[in-house]
Amino acid sequence: MLKTQRRASRQAFPDQLRGLALLGIIVVNAPFFAISADGYTPASVSAPIDWAAAFLVTLLAQGKFYLIFSFLFGYSANFIVRANDATGRRRFRRRLVGLAVIGLAHAVLLFIGDILLSYALLGAALMLMFGRSDRAVLRTSAIAAVVASVWLGLLVVAVSSTTSSTELATDPALLALNAALANGSFVDVALARAQALPAALLLVGTLQWGLAFAAFCLGLVAGRHSVLNDLAARITMWRRFAIWGLLIGVPVQAWAAWLTLQGGASLGTTVENFIGVAAGFLTAPILAAGYVGVLALLALRFPRALAPVQESGRATLTLYLGESLVLSVLFCGYGFGLFGTLGAAAVAGTAIVAWGALEVTMHLWFRRFRQGPLEWLLSRWTNAASGDAPGSLSKLELKFVPGSDVAVEHRPRATR
Repeated sequence: MLKTQRRASRQAFPDQLRGLALLGIIVVNAPFFAISADGYTPASVSAPIDWAAAFLVTLLAQGKFYLIFSFLFGYSANFIVRANDATGRRRFRRRLVGLAVIGLAHAVLLFIGDILLSYALLGAALMLMFGRSDRAVLRTSAIAAVVASVWLGLLVVAVSSTTSSTELATDPALLALNAALANGSFVDVALARAQALPAALLLVGTLQWGLAFAAFCLGLVAGRHSVLNDLAARITMWRRFAIWGLLIGVPVQAWAAWLTLQGGASLGTTVENFIGVAAGFLTAPILAAGYVGVLALLALRFPRALAPVQESGRATLTLYLGESLVLSVLFCGYGFGLFGTLGAAAVAGTAIVAWGALEVTMHLWFRRFRQGPLEWLLSRWTNAASGDAPGSLSKLELKFVPGSDVAVEHRPRATR
């Protein structure tokens, strides 16, 4: 009989980045589950320890890790679409459709701040870059970053000059969502999220889409040259990223975080807060680059240091939605009902514990399976058009695993 022999060549560092970034994602998202639909409130940061926790989360995590994920999204696109071939483009389109469906369901059923739907929309624009030269893609990335910066700058000027009061109006749909999160049933909360989704998409688009697309383009070029594969070959670049990213990024982000938490902690509730949020997102790429540089140097110096989070980096879709599911059950009124009862420090601690529990769960999962459950489903959908859909979950027969950095070769081997 014949047994299929698989030989996988998977880049470790992208998975390590993804796995660690999931920690940053959950501590940033947790206040929107636990405190209010638009983040921290003055009451949630009134105690010194709570203010310090909110400050650190805003300084170290907010706006940084979604950029790293965005970069990796573009990086991994090269493993789906090779040489701009028609089959790869078809797979990528199907992947975007799958992400859009999952993202819309996620936004309505679990978390209003979903990023998957945004990725699907921006991914359609990224397809225009597949056949372009490196120079053209990098130029597009720079243009996207400049446009995003100018747009946010104009909004800051407009808000600062036209608002007579320091208080900004909160969208009524978000106020209704707060009430539903505290006391509503699952259906009530889903309906409230659906009503608030247009406002949430407008906010996400304003703060994130331009820089996310710029990171997509950078990742696409980096993936063409396997920048994250041979870390030692670019050690000088990683050192520069680490030094300048931290030296510039930390002070700037500290100022933005301090401004964000002045006068009202919720997202955009005061002029000062809005300026801080905008400044934080605009300068987040500096500190994000510093993180990548530090982690690359750490991976070179201590090769096993990031190994504990590497497996979870192979199942980021499952864990991203898993984080939302756990936080929803903990904080929503239809679950344990902790919404609005904890300060910022307790919320951050709960998020870290939840992340740890999910990490352990995925370690156990990968003892039995080669992919996360949602990764397997998305792969099955993505590859269906080309006839490469996988069979069973435990015996995946994939040539290319969409969204990952792996090519799997199949070679028959005779056995007795």
